[in-house]
Amino acid sequence: MKPSRVVITGLAGLVALAACGNKDKPTTEREPERQRRVIEAPPRGVRPLPPHAIRPDGIGPYKLGATVAELLEQLPSGPRIASFTIPGIVHRDMLRAEEDAIVIGAEPQGRATFVAVVRGDIARTETGIHVGSTKDELARALGGPLEDPLRARDPRLVIPSNMKNARVVLDGDRITAFGVTNDTERAPTKESGGEGCTRPPSDPDKGLVGICLTSAGDLFRVNGEYLELVARDGEKPIAPPTRVAGLAYALPLRNPLDGRDDIVAITRTDDSQVETWSLSAYHLAEGKLVRTIEPSLLYSLTAANARWIGSELRDVDLYLEMTARADSIEVGGLLTTRADDKIRDVVVISPVPVARRRTKTQPHEPIDAGTTDASTERAPR
Repeated sequence: MKPSRVVITGLAGLVALAACGNKDKPTTEREPERQRRVIEAPPRGVRPLPPHAIRPDGIGPYKLGATVAELLEQLPSGPRIASFTIPGIVHRDMLRAEEDAIVIGAEPQGRATFVAVVRGDIARTETGIHVGSTKDELARALGGPLEDPLRARDPRLVIPSNMKNARVVLDGDRITAFGVTNDTERAPTKESGGEGCTRPPSDPDKGLVGICLTSAGDLFRVNGEYLELVARDGEKPIAPPTRVAGLAYALPLRNPLDGRDDIVAITRTDDSQVETWSLSAYHLAEGKLVRTIEPSLLYSLTAANARWIGSELRDVDLYLEMTARADSIEVGGLLTTRADDKIRDVVVISPVPVARRRTKTQPHEPIDAGTTDASTERAPR
């Protein structure tokens, strides 16, 4: 039995020696590799959300002067661009954003010249004005309509005096579209005679508009298709009523050549297939209104043209703006389309010059309501 104990003791010694020897050898086992932490860049789609701010330089991230490529990068749902082209009226690229609540007009493959909002919950000014605000709220927040004798505009179109590159479209007493535009190219220049007479205050309750047909100042109103001129007391007629067939509205506009006003009349004719807008102008001479500009065609829109921009003729409208020059009246403004009785598109239209005819004018005889006025005839352009 003794030899067995020796063998066991020897084996135990060898194990102990092996254990002692392993203390001096480096281990070959590695800890499991930890996963490297990667911080990713923010996603490209991060963008400001409505309500956006309406500012003179744009609406939210949609800026005037931005290229079409820059604008497309702001659109969350990919490119939404269409060509708005009607010969003689409009030639723009149109982009829609924020589920069609914001529309952007740009020169073809150029830069944005107009940005507008057509829904109330999408954008507002710093003073809280938005689509749906009233005309009185607009006046309190951004000042009353811009008063400039060298400019006139559709009564449904307002330029706030404290935001002169804004264009506000009204439907009755409510704002239906609010846009900002690059207006520097069409701003009137200080022509000779641009100051002239100070117009008497208008009286909206009686429909009277202050005008300087004479150096003393006068008042006129539109009564159906008739222009009625009265003295400053608002009662005494100072000229026979003058009929303008198809009259839509009439406005005072300063003639820079003599510092007095013309009555600029906008007429509109329409049927199921074509709509036209024309301009004529009147001055006071020898106690009568005489035409200083013969009826001149401004814009003509057909049902086929309207379908080119995805609309029906009955849903397209123009909001005209006139600027007086020494030798002409420049006419521009906005084109709108409607869907479900709400404005869908707003775009700046191409300006049209109407030359002043420097010929001796003849009195325009007043006529009975039952006859046809020669002013409905279109003068050659």
